[in-house]
Amino acid sequence: MADENMASPLNRNAVQSAPPERKNLLTLISEWPLSRKIALGAVAFISIALFAVIIIQSQTAANQLLYANLNETDAGSVVNWLKGQKIPYQLKNEGKNIWVPADKLYESRLALAASGLPSGGGIGFEIFDKQSFALTDFVQKVNYTRALQGELSRTIASLAPVEATRVHLALPEKRLFENQQKAATASVIVTLKSGRTLDKGQVQGIIHLVAGSVTGLTPENVKIIDASGKVLSTNEKDNSDQSVSLDMLAFQQEVEHRMETRALNLLDKTLGVDKSMVRVTATLDFAKVEKTQELFDADDPVIRSEQMQEEKSGGKTSGGVPGVESNLQGNTADKASSNPADSKISRTTNYEISKTISKTVNPIGGVTKLSVSILVADKTIPGKDKEPATTQPRSEEELKSLENMVSSALGLAKTRGDSINIVSLPFTETPKDAVAITEAAPAKMLYEYLPFIKYGLMAIGALFFYFLLIRPLIKTMKGEVTQHNKTVADLEREQATPLPLVEEPLPEIIPDEMILHLRKEIARNQVPTAYIVKNWIQEG
Repeated sequence: MADENMASPLNRNAVQSAPPERKNLLTLISEWPLSRKIALGAVAFISIALFAVIIIQSQTAANQLLYANLNETDAGSVVNWLKGQKIPYQLKNEGKNIWVPADKLYESRLALAASGLPSGGGIGFEIFDKQSFALTDFVQKVNYTRALQGELSRTIASLAPVEATRVHLALPEKRLFENQQKAATASVIVTLKSGRTLDKGQVQGIIHLVAGSVTGLTPENVKIIDASGKVLSTNEKDNSDQSVSLDMLAFQQEVEHRMETRALNLLDKTLGVDKSMVRVTATLDFAKVEKTQELFDADDPVIRSEQMQEEKSGGKTSGGVPGVESNLQGNTADKASSNPADSKISRTTNYEISKTISKTVNPIGGVTKLSVSILVADKTIPGKDKEPATTQPRSEEELKSLENMVSSALGLAKTRGDSINIVSLPFTETPKDAVAITEAAPAKMLYEYLPFIKYGLMAIGALFFYFLLIRPLIKTMKGEVTQHNKTVADLEREQATPLPLVEEPLPEIIPDEMILHLRKEIARNQVPTAYIVKNWIQEG
């Protein structure tokens, strides 16, 4: 019985002081509710994804684009050069884009340029760097044509909207006679970058570039098409006509803008700023007229030429009777006879009628008609005794005075058919959105700050990982330990307090199972058993 009484306190203290069994992390998590498990999984997934993005970004941010949109030949040459120099690289965009480490970017570009890479997909004049004496004249001509095509392709590909280009030249052989010489022709196909186009000026620039680079090639014989087969080059005469039409439209808009500004300045001084609107429609005459006029004055003739002719006839004559007798020697007899004199004078005078020739050239772009529309704001009448302000239309006299003022300022003429219309209506003010427009930083500046951005993202990811995963896990584990385990002070306090004797019978426990259970508890944790034994020794 004494043994049972002595064993009872021991059993009670062992049962009350024995700490609970420790559980590992997986067992502890398995006992959590479903909501906590889902939250833990979501936090772990977000943290892992964030760290994966940061790691990938840290690996790719150190690389920069070396060349983009290279053809297969140039890409292969550049890759072989990088392999020879043992420079790491990455291929993107189906092998067209090559990326290298940022610290090797500019050095690699300079070295590749010194090596003639990339060549632009064609062979230039470097084809003549290696000469051979076995080449015929025909081969030299073919090489010259290839070199000229390659150089033109490189030059055209350097334009901003152009991604790639090819040039085909047809250079006929020189003939002895000019009428037998055929004209040179050229065809250019351009592949444009995504979202880019060539305007008319750029197309004409390419045409004149090709025509000026080839001897005997005229701009009319240069044809340009894009990658879809659309012809970009047009007749120069059509282009000139179109440019003239655009110039006319720009001149008309400039005339209208100047008149609107002139009228608006007057109205702003009279009515206030933003109290009126003016719109002018001008009809201009772009016809080029040359007028030649000849005026004759019949009242003031002018002698052009004058011719005088005088004829005279008659006078004294001498002679004898005709025959033998009068011709014998000594028988000559002078016989004088006289006839009356005859005189005739004629004069011819040519007169020129005076005339005046005048040539008049009318100016191009003269104003033939003006139509003016003016919208003015109603008068604002302030309210009394905190009443809201009201608006009142302007009087006819005021509108008439404004109309006369604007008509005089713009030089409107009723004989020309000009018209003006002025209306007074209330204005509705629209709120101005205060939207700050920020310009995107250039790509070069972005690459300079990429290391700092990378380290900042890694620090933010580490903070998220700690606050969202590590810290909640630590709190949970501490809560479980605090809930199930007792400190040394608590155990000493429990041992110092005597347990009340309970007369109720202990539960029936098999002695062997009890001893086996106590041995396991003592083997697992000796601290409570040590305190129990110490308490027994003190009690004697």
